Amino acid sequence: MKILHTSDWHIGSTFYGKKRNEEYAAFFAWLLALIQKEQIDVLLIAGDIFDTALPNNSAQHLYYSFLIDLRGTSCKHVVITGGNHDSPSFLNAPQALLKSLNIHVIGAMPENIHDEIIPIRHNGEEIIILAVPYLRERDLQGIAITENYETRAEKIVRSIAEHYKNLTEIALKQKQANSPLLAMGHLYIAGSQLEEEGERELYIGSLAKISADIFPKEINYAALGHIHSAQKIAKTEHIRYSGSPLAMSFAEKSNKKKMLVLDTENSLSVQEIEIPEFQITRKICGNFSAIRQEIEKLKALGQSVWLEVEYSGEDKFNLKDMLFALTADSKIEILKFKNQNIIDYYINDTLSEENLEDLDPQKIFDRILEKTSYPDEEKQELLACYHEILTALAEKDINE
Repeated sequence: MKILHTSDWHIGSTFYGKKRNEEYAAFFAWLLALIQKEQIDVLLIAGDIFDTALPNNSAQHLYYSFLIDLRGTSCKHVVITGGNHDSPSFLNAPQALLKSLNIHVIGAMPENIHDEIIPIRHNGEEIIILAVPYLRERDLQGIAITENYETRAEKIVRSIAEHYKNLTEIALKQKQANSPLLAMGHLYIAGSQLEEEGERELYIGSLAKISADIFPKEINYAALGHIHSAQKIAKTEHIRYSGSPLAMSFAEKSNKKKMLVLDTENSLSVQEIEIPEFQITRKICGNFSAIRQEIEKLKALGQSVWLEVEYSGEDKFNLKDMLFALTADSKIEILKFKNQNIIDYYINDTLSEENLEDLDPQKIFDRILEKTSYPDEEKQELLACYHEILTALAEKDINE
């Protein structure tokens, strides 16, 4: 049996204000062709299907059109788990209908833990999937809101480990002797490589100490989501992030995008499949002369290019106007501009070349906190409180 591991599609996302419908359509066309070429039997999507809890009509159309088109390929089984960006109630709404098509959706932890155990039988083979979605604090037992941050953090980590342990014990009693046991998860494992921007840790502070040890040794492969760069965890072959198929920021261009194909015929071997670039995005740095040369090279391609420009020269002329004049007669669009010589320590400074939209809520809070005279101990307490607020907001399902 061949299984494709992917995650973090973020359908409906924009790229520095640019809509990406054409890019997503090209990605799904490529994915359908890949599934047919590789003769994939099972597709695993480990969270963050959509970018927001309430995706627009275009994002929904892309999602459901792909699932319909998938029926015409070799892939007859799909397991979809919710991520921290997804609305559990929105994902679960067509759950019963999709299940009739062998598309299993687990948007959030179900009331019955057995519903997360999905046996898949195909051509005389069996695999067992532990379809664990993003685990919200409200889903986990024995955690009181009145407890301090550190105590709650420790309990959350223990609860997540206990959840995988309980699922594994149940699955081992149900599965055939030689059936592979696969687990899915949408979480941050300590030691994972994060990009400079575009990614927010699922849990922060001490909660980032979740280790790969939470997966019992009986699990043959852990298909993870949440981190946008494909990578192995703890130097293992069987605990992996597939990463996002599209770059969510210019910073993510440093790593090649991949998907992972598992083959049970060869003791669950893993093959990396590189994903092509459906929209050219580039970052160029240097003085004005160097930047102009790079822009001229990109113009020669005659293709649509989304560009980040980071200026490091000493000239004081109107850089933005000159750069936009260079690209006016081309398909190049400068979506982000940064002047290294202007450092903005105050968010509302009118001289800043940095856009507020480039800063996430955590960076904004950090900058404000830096300007205060609070003792370090109080700053840490304020950070912990702010983390709790961000987590609570992120976990609220607006569709309930």
